Amino acid sequence: MKKNSLTISGAILSGGKNLRISGKNKAFLQMDRTPIIQKTINLFKEIFSEIILVTNQPEDYKQYRKDCIIVKDVVRGIGPLAGIATGLSQSSGESVFFVACDMPFLHNDMIRYELDVFQKTNCDAFVPRMGSFIEPLHAVYRKNLKDRIFSFIENSSDYSIRSFLQTVNTFYWDLEDNIFHRSIFSNINTPEELRKAQDLL
Repeated sequence: MKKNSLTISGAILSGGKNLRISGKNKAFLQMDRTPIIQKTINLFKEIFSEIILVTNQPEDYKQYRKDCIIVKDVVRGIGPLAGIATGLSQSSGESVFFVACDMPFLHNDMIRYELDVFQKTNCDAFVPRMGSFIEPLHAVYRKNLKDRIFSFIENSSDYSIRSFLQTVNTFYWDLEDNIFHRSIFSNINTPEELRKAQDLL
């Protein structure tokens, strides 16, 4: 399959503290004997010409330097919104598709479909939604949001992505609430969730 041009880059956020999974780096949790981060990079290589990995421990990801641009969070300790701004600042593309490092069921066709729908819209942020649930880390952000995110962080005490999305031109992509979509958007925060994911796999 043909890759997207550099118009859209792919980015993986791996800056969490992993407190609920005994301090283990969730990116390296094994799914089918392969670290989740490796599965995500392998998938992204089929879709994107440029892959950005945002992490606060770049030394842990040295083996992926040939596949990814590895960068540190510009602003640390405030969550994934800063990671999005960092990824946007490093991108050669006009937009960036972001995921978290602990999403074991990402799906090639689903990502391609989302990118196709995004390119037909006129928005700054493109976010999947199922009912009241939104997934801002399986979403596309235009590079022109970078400065607005940094300004939002500087002038706000609420660093949630959801709050930021209310301040920009966000398109919510409504999807059916079903097992397929829920599995794609699922991530792993606890040992129990890891066991369930391994069972599903």
